[in-house]
Amino acid sequence: MARVRRPGRDLRARFIERRNPPRALPLTISRRRVYILPTRNGAIFALLLLVMLLGATNYSNSLAFALTFWLAAIALVSMHHAHANLVGLRVLAVHAAPVFAGDPLIFEITLDQASTRTRRALRVSADGQAAASRFDIGPGESHTVRIEHVTTVRGRCRCPRLRVESLYPVGLFRAWSWIQPDTQVLVYPRCSGHDRLPAGARDEQAGRRLRTLGREEFLGHRDYVPGDSPRHIDWKASARSDDLRIREYADRHGDTIWLDERHTGAADRETRLSQLARWVVVADRSGHSYALRVNDAQLGPDQGPAHRLACLRALAIA
Repeated sequence: MARVRRPGRDLRARFIERRNPPRALPLTISRRRVYILPTRNGAIFALLLLVMLLGATNYSNSLAFALTFWLAAIALVSMHHAHANLVGLRVLAVHAAPVFAGDPLIFEITLDQASTRTRRALRVSADGQAAASRFDIGPGESHTVRIEHVTTVRGRCRCPRLRVESLYPVGLFRAWSWIQPDTQVLVYPRCSGHDRLPAGARDEQAGRRLRTLGREEFLGHRDYVPGDSPRHIDWKASARSDDLRIREYADRHGDTIWLDERHTGAADRETRLSQLARWVVVADRSGHSYALRVNDAQLGPDQGPAHRLACLRALAIA
């Protein structure tokens, strides 16, 4: 039985992917992308109408015919409202903060609509997950839904396929649409391993670069050397003389820590990257200046949030 169900699920997934390829934001749900089917209550209601129709025909009762057709008209009108409840709804933005592999990735999906219609009883869920709680969107309003996605590997993670559905107005019909935002989020390597940082040695160039960055105790000025960044020039001090002056700062954090795959001692590549990610976090928390070597590229020496994010990004796409 499982072998029969699996090809059916694969065929359904291929059909959905072909009909809903990844698209850039914002995404608007069109009429051609809305599907509608009766719910279980709708099927029971249809069976009830059939029984009423047979009874009215058998007894030639005009009131029974009128009641049956009136209820059928209500069902048809509810089907129209269920379809129109999704048409024109727009996915405005999808945002998620990078996480380490193994941690849940939270996608924040913002929906809005510019029409005067109030969208009622909407639910958004990721493919294969249970739908979240229902919500309404008034005219000109927006609503943010949080979808949790479990990460297992590092790299670029695409936003999962989203299902927007509604049972409005009376629950006889279920209208839904598939949306695939073309949004990717970085997943860093799993942060695992030991916290013992490798012993590093400071070279003169690295020490000079760190002193020039202006992160530590101010020492004084020196003359401009070709190749120095204009961001390090003290323009006020230079205006009082005929030469450009560069600010210098003292480094109070000791030697630069060099983080290299060769220092991890692991044979598996993913294990080495996980250890490097752990070292980047530990070195950043300790306030040390550190440099990262990965894929024959070097980042730093430097410190601070921007350097930490740059190192983790390099590890994610290594």
